[in-house]
Amino acid sequence: MNGASTAEQIRSLTERLEEAEETLRAVRSGEIDAFIVQGPRGEQVYALRSAEQPYRNLIEDMLEGAAILTTDGDVAYCNKRFADLVAVPLEDVIGGAMERFINHTDRPAYRSLLLAGSGKRRAQLKTADGRIIDVLLSFTTSTSDDVERRNLIVTDLSELLIAQSGRDRAEQQSQAKDEFMAMLAHELRNPLSAITAAVQVLEAAKGHEGAASRARFIIGRQVQHLSRLVDDLLDVGRVVTGKIALDRRAMDFCDLVRRTAAVFTEREADHQFSVNTTPVWIDGDAVRMEQIVSNIIGNAVKYTPVGGKVTISLSVEADEAVLRVQDDGFGITPELLPRVFDLFVQGERTLDRSQGGLGIGLTLVRRLVGLHHGTVSVSSEGPNCGSLFTVRLPKVAAIGTTSVVGDSPRACAVQRRVLIVEDNRDAREMFRMMLEFDGHQVIEAEEGYAGLQLLRAQAPDVAFIDVGLPGLDGYEIARRFRCESDGKRPDGRKVLLVALTGYGTPDALERSRRAGFDHHLIKPVNPEALYRLLNDDEGLRSHGAISGASSATVAAAGGAGVVGSAMAI
Repeated sequence: MNGASTAEQIRSLTERLEEAEETLRAVRSGEIDAFIVQGPRGEQVYALRSAEQPYRNLIEDMLEGAAILTTDGDVAYCNKRFADLVAVPLEDVIGGAMERFINHTDRPAYRSLLLAGSGKRRAQLKTADGRIIDVLLSFTTSTSDDVERRNLIVTDLSELLIAQSGRDRAEQQSQAKDEFMAMLAHELRNPLSAITAAVQVLEAAKGHEGAASRARFIIGRQVQHLSRLVDDLLDVGRVVTGKIALDRRAMDFCDLVRRTAAVFTEREADHQFSVNTTPVWIDGDAVRMEQIVSNIIGNAVKYTPVGGKVTISLSVEADEAVLRVQDDGFGITPELLPRVFDLFVQGERTLDRSQGGLGIGLTLVRRLVGLHHGTVSVSSEGPNCGSLFTVRLPKVAAIGTTSVVGDSPRACAVQRRVLIVEDNRDAREMFRMMLEFDGHQVIEAEEGYAGLQLLRAQAPDVAFIDVGLPGLDGYEIARRFRCESDGKRPDGRKVLLVALTGYGTPDALERSRRAGFDHHLIKPVNPEALYRLLNDDEGLRSHGAISGASSATVAAAGGAGVVGSAMAI
């Protein structure tokens, strides 16, 4: 080898060494991601670890579970998120079968997806700690060194499904409220239409006392129906928010059931009724217990076609009074059965159902029965198989007598001097006529300042004052009058002040008491309660404090124990 050749070789080796050093420097500095190598199989690409690192970080840090599976479904690799999803340590996941984490019902579909090598499917994972997780499985296939692998991405759907469920519930509630408002308008128009027609009959029925009497009866019945609708609306809010108080005492439940059933047997002549009761006493609020019984029987009538049968039975089982109301009507679908006692829920309405309703009566029943430490349940074999409602209440020992709201006969009326302060002209006129028919002397005012002047000048026995008056409201009238010599008449007796209001909540009662009112009557006023108040000489002398438990103090038309028409004021 001559010197020139040797020098050439040295220079070539030096250049290749410099090139190798430069390549090594570039590799170390991260400037090179991969090499292309010529071999028997042609050019092959070899990626450096530094080039793979960003992709590894992406997979390891992603919020979805990721796994590489063999074509047989064994886990060759998974990220930490996947291990966390299935609640198994990372080292215990790799090498095992993926199928062990798939819920049994989803395994056939999983195998099909694994065999196909691509696609998406919703499934459930069964974790090591016993949880079931809804997930989305996404499969793709890749090949490396002639080896085929399945790439799996697992997306946890739990939060999405919770959000979707919340949205669905909100939509259902919104729809239920829309339907309720439409139903409320319908239910209010029905009695108002009947009342309007009855008034026209009264105007045209000169000399036809029979037609006039029937028109008056219809007006009274429809006003009572309106009052019950309003009562249910108010009561459901009080019961749901826990703002209702019970006046519980030992009572003859058998007597109450029979009296309530009698109202329906007289009114619903198109239905067949069977009533079978056993004497039993309970500790209950008479007003609320009649509301419970009336709502259940009314529900049975509403969902039973003309000619259908309603069976009412009261029995004693162990230490419980058991009320059962069964009908052979439309029945309840399996889908509706669990939600019968939910607010605004009703069965399907048909054209031949004239009873109507707002979908709140059974909600009241459940809450009120619960306040009495009882239970209520419903069963039905399905559509057109009728339904059975069962109420169970703790029984108590019977006592000698019981007082029933509204059952006491009217005594001879005592004439009173009465002041009415009411800004609604029609309501004031009807209230005045009702009192004058009972023999009372009535004076009236239509706004607050005039009412206070009459109260001062006339010093009546009783003053009925609407709390919502123009100028000077009813509360201010009571406060000012009580501050003037304690609101006494010239003979030293106090004037009985009665608040007229549409509010019957504990807060409303307390506000009336603080203003100086002696009683609190809810509009429309219960005529029986009004009659008892005006004929209670002891009450007029003593002026007992306002109490929500007194039927004469807080009463609305159509209340429990009162059968007949109501006067709206």
